[in-house]
Amino acid sequence: MKKLKFHLFSLVLLFSLFFFNDFSSAKEVDNTSKSEKLTKQERKYLKDVTGHTEEEIDMLPLEVAKQLIKDKAVIQDSKTEIFSFENGVNNSGDFTTMGTISSSTMKLWGTVYKVTSDRTNYDKFYIYGNFQWLKSPFYELVDKMTFGFPSSAGFFLPTSNGKVTQHQHRYSQDPQGNGNWIDYAIDYLPSDWEPNAGVAGEFDLRSSTEFTLHKGYMGQYVYVPTKNNGTINIKIEYGHQLYIGEPSVSVFPAGLSITPSKSVDTASYALTLSY
Repeated sequence: MKKLKFHLFSLVLLFSLFFFNDFSSAKEVDNTSKSEKLTKQERKYLKDVTGHTEEEIDMLPLEVAKQLIKDKAVIQDSKTEIFSFENGVNNSGDFTTMGTISSSTMKLWGTVYKVTSDRTNYDKFYIYGNFQWLKSPFYELVDKMTFGFPSSAGFFLPTSNGKVTQHQHRYSQDPQGNGNWIDYAIDYLPSDWEPNAGVAGEFDLRSSTEFTLHKGYMGQYVYVPTKNNGTINIKIEYGHQLYIGEPSVSVFPAGLSITPSKSVDTASYALTLSY
């Protein structure tokens, strides 16, 4: 009996040590990634070569900033706008985007870069968009962001085994609104996409308090034959879901966009790209 108890105790102790070591290791890796910052040389490159301002550099996620340097990215167009969402209803049973619930404010920023191409006879571009809720929205469901471009431009998405590649989107939350952001896993597949029209990413807004802030970003590489030339608009749109469900997307002449709905509030703007 004593021998059995000893074996059980040994197993429990071994499991505890393994679990503690694994947890400590994971925590240490997370802290290391949080403490990593851009070097002075990297910031200088993003400012002098890529074309960003100091404020924009501070807004870039670290993994995106480093990839831009690796890609030798140069800004083709960039835009930042502030939007106000009125999430409420005027009359019982009526869905509307203008109502009695106090408004929430969002900052949207989008940029298109020309990057070094890894395909002969093709130019390559990187479309980047991010959002930040400056005030936590009343409805915290699943929202979406879309990048849309006209099929006539000849842009196409890189694929492998039937899936779109060279894509990423991430959601982050600041629970107390004090600058301590929690970054959640990057998704490397778009939630929706259409050939020669664009991609979408979904963002599941986590429950929060009135102090909580939300932000996220999406990035997608696209190619176009070097022989093609022209000027197009790239539409970046954010769809905020009201009440229940999540935004859907559709293909329009301008490209992939949020499907109009009484239960979805949208904000959009255009970037101009000459190629």
